[in-house]
Amino acid sequence: MAALRYAGLDDTDSEDELPLGWEQRTTKDGWVYYANHTEEKTQWEHPKTGKRKRIAGDLPYGWEQETDENGQVYFVDHINKRTTYLDPRLAFTVDDNPTKPTTRQRYDGSTTAMEILQGRDFTGKVVVVTGANSGIGFETAKSFALHGAHVILACRNMTRANEAVSRILGEWQQGAATTVYCAAAPELEGLGGMYFNNCCRCLPSPEAQSEDTARALWALSERLVREGLGGQSG
Repeated sequence: MAALRYAGLDDTDSEDELPLGWEQRTTKDGWVYYANHTEEKTQWEHPKTGKRKRIAGDLPYGWEQETDENGQVYFVDHINKRTTYLDPRLAFTVDDNPTKPTTRQRYDGSTTAMEILQGRDFTGKVVVVTGANSGIGFETAKSFALHGAHVILACRNMTRANEAVSRILGEWQQGAATTVYCAAAPELEGLGGMYFNNCCRCLPSPEAQSEDTARALWALSERLVREGLGGQSG
């Protein structure tokens, strides 16, 4: 919020915006609660909407939850080598309403491009990023690239553009990272039928969920197997 206030953007009519003196926190088991520093008390309900919220999903890839010497939960971002007391999943909270769950996305001045794109799959998409050799442009280009997009870096200086490409490739995870994560992550034990990209669960494309495509692929597989077996017997 300090970054937003410095930029003059803290005045908003969003129903999720906290009143002055309030802070949003999370428990170890993922429930959101609110601290009123003016009256020195806490509560489960949002001070404006009266809703209760909980965290949706696991921590992003590369993040870890720890507890400090005072018993307060904090989070370690191993990729960017930083720590924060702000749960990165607060951008994806779910109202505590079992009948009509709704996911709200909220970002602030400390949110990274990687956090905004968490869980998105841009495979097959082409993204053009201007000024991609440094600053926001570089972080945007890197995040899209790490989420499967074909990224075109539009830069004035070819040398700096090539340096930016090298830096992005240097941060690219090994090709088998997603496979290893899905095979070894304890939180995925016993689960199946899910699609992961860049170690994050993503929604499959509409084509991948098409029953007609599935039947056609199965028929093609059967035909190729029959042809292969027939060639071996001959």
